[in-house]
Amino acid sequence: MTNTQEPVAMPPQLTVRETTPDQVPPLPDAEKARRYIDTEGRYAEGALHAGAGAYQKLVLDVRRGELYFYCNDWRVPRDPNNDVSFPPNEGIWSPFHWLKVPDIIWWTIDAHFHVTERPFLTLDQGNAFARTVAPLAEALLLNLLPVPGTDTYDWSAEAASAGLDIMAACTRHQPPPKGRRPELVNMAEAVSVHPALVQDRWATLDDTQLDEAAEHLNRCGLSHNPAIAEGLGIDANARDASLVGTRAWLYEYRRKAAAGRPMQSLAVWLAANPLVVTADTTNAELETVPEQAAAAAAAEGIVLLGATTQAARTRREQLRQEVLDELATYGKARADAEAAVKSNRAAVYARLYRTFAWEERYDGRPAVSDTDLGKLARVSRQAVGKLREQLDETALEEETTNV
Repeated sequence: MTNTQEPVAMPPQLTVRETTPDQVPPLPDAEKARRYIDTEGRYAEGALHAGAGAYQKLVLDVRRGELYFYCNDWRVPRDPNNDVSFPPNEGIWSPFHWLKVPDIIWWTIDAHFHVTERPFLTLDQGNAFARTVAPLAEALLLNLLPVPGTDTYDWSAEAASAGLDIMAACTRHQPPPKGRRPELVNMAEAVSVHPALVQDRWATLDDTQLDEAAEHLNRCGLSHNPAIAEGLGIDANARDASLVGTRAWLYEYRRKAAAGRPMQSLAVWLAANPLVVTADTTNAELETVPEQAAAAAAAEGIVLLGATTQAARTRREQLRQEVLDELATYGKARADAEAAVKSNRAAVYARLYRTFAWEERYDGRPAVSDTDLGKLARVSRQAVGKLREQLDETALEEETTNV
């Protein structure tokens, strides 16, 4: 992270995309499904029809602002281990804690030929249902909160409530929308009635630390701060009660605290200032790094984020691992080089010994002089002569032994 001041685009306005006949499978045959069940599986042709399940969905493409009726092909068995299936598993509407907004959100339509209140929808009915739900989907999109400095969105109580109303509309009972849920509290609302909730340290947390703080507030903010519920007149222990929009609020708080100055994580700053922490930095020296780095960054007009001893220690461990990796590389190179030297030395000696056995010239000189052999083998003339002497001594010893 080098700068988190860039504006974040709002989600696009909603459009309802009409699904066409070529994009949906035929409706399962209820009669074939019943026959399969009645015959206890002996009517094999009805197996897929009976196992079609709730294959019809509403899909909201957050990035494109498109809502549409979608059908998985019930004729093709779905592989639960297939990560490229559509719609993606991470986008299923199953709210527990409001932490992230996926790019694709989808709701399963509670339709089936066994459901009297809502049999499987025809294509026309599915497109019409998408148009009916469109105002809720538009409310969801318009109330998402951009997270400053990122390309992501966070939930608001209004957006989350709209998603819950869409979920209800997809059930067989189709109750009317409830609108804003009082048990979902926007972070801004919580701060307005309980300013002590705000912690100064949030202004200098890096992204990972800020996300952890946002998750903690989202999960425990109401239960750990009863003053919020008291100030808003709600039940903090109500089912699904939660602080919402914590991540967007924290990132905005940090952005405002920076007052236009660039923000940089300690890891990035240390990489740009390699002398502050090295592989040889001691534990005592690490303790002084956060304060030293924060002061130096401030002098540069930079807000330093995540300046902790642990972050400095992590940097030192990275650098030490680089040294260990280099040691392994050079160790292998040394071993390979020594092995090559050993192999080449043996090859040189073998060939020298062969030349020693060649017949002498007519004038009694060796076939190849020690000087020439030394030049070829890249050793001294004396070294060649010593090898020749050792060979002669060995031959003499063998002759003496055999006498």
